[in-house]
Amino acid sequence: MFFLLHSFLALFYIIGIIYTCKFFTNAIEHLGAKLKFSNGAVGSILAVVGTSLPETIVPLVAIFGALIFKTNVDIGQNVATGAIIGSPFMLNTFALFVLGFSILFLKIFKRRELTSLNLDYKNILRDCRYFILGYLPAILCVFLNDSFKHLVVFYLLILYFVFVYRTIIKSKQNYTVQELEKLIILKLSFLFKKVTMFAILLQIFLSLIALVVFSHFFVREIETFSNALNISPLILSLIITPFATELPECVNSIIWVNSSKDDLAISNILGGTIFQATITASIGIMFTSWKPSSLILVNAFLVIFCVLLFMFNIILNKKVNMFSLLLCGAFYLCYLFYLIN
Repeated sequence: MFFLLHSFLALFYIIGIIYTCKFFTNAIEHLGAKLKFSNGAVGSILAVVGTSLPETIVPLVAIFGALIFKTNVDIGQNVATGAIIGSPFMLNTFALFVLGFSILFLKIFKRRELTSLNLDYKNILRDCRYFILGYLPAILCVFLNDSFKHLVVFYLLILYFVFVYRTIIKSKQNYTVQELEKLIILKLSFLFKKVTMFAILLQIFLSLIALVVFSHFFVREIETFSNALNISPLILSLIITPFATELPECVNSIIWVNSSKDDLAISNILGGTIFQATITASIGIMFTSWKPSSLILVNAFLVIFCVLLFMFNIILNKKVNMFSLLLCGAFYLCYLFYLIN
């Protein structure tokens, strides 16, 4: 009865996340149109700000919650570090695999003609380079003293703002008007008759609140299962918690690739990895001991190798094909096998 009840609750929260993501992506597309941003900028900047909230909140709660409530600080810092390292791993392996599987599913059942993403592959290579430029120094920080760590944090923050600035500039140059689905809040409320900035921001605000709430309760359900099955907090933070917090990006990618908005689908995932490799990693470097264990270091170097192989496939084929996306899932399975053994 215990597992049945909590399985039902977990399913309810997943459904809530899926429908909230639809609400969120609809508003984000309209915001991008208002700001005259291209799809790439909408996915990698605007959407990321919202969908990265759950995985940013988890380590902050773990760090400061332990201090405020005087619980075990070491466990809190381990959970925070694992969540920070685990999130980009989840996006670069599992989320990209989900995107590739979505293309395969559409190819089989909906007769999608393309087996590759319909976009400029050079933009994807650029995003991957930004991730490596941020993530590698963040990981190497474990071997530096505190004074050098502060310099790395400064570098990471500057790197992210450079990425945002250059993405926006390029977006403005490449903007084209696109036909959008009607703003959902206009369908649900008689108070709004036309698309205004206030209506768009209200829909984004409401969807973000719902995303955080549903993600939070879903994480709690996963924690309940982990406690019942006696799973360690570190494994929870490396694999199980990121699986829950990265659900919005995964769902968004499925929604957008199903709508043939491939650039939005992958830029949301890769933009999330850049945010986590710079902004979220800076939180870990500044507020934890940042001394990851072998479990975390294996996770980190696996994801670096995965991204480098992904980039090699793109350069070789001059496109982002379904095979290169599905291959990313192999790294996720390898790490699960490593944890089990």
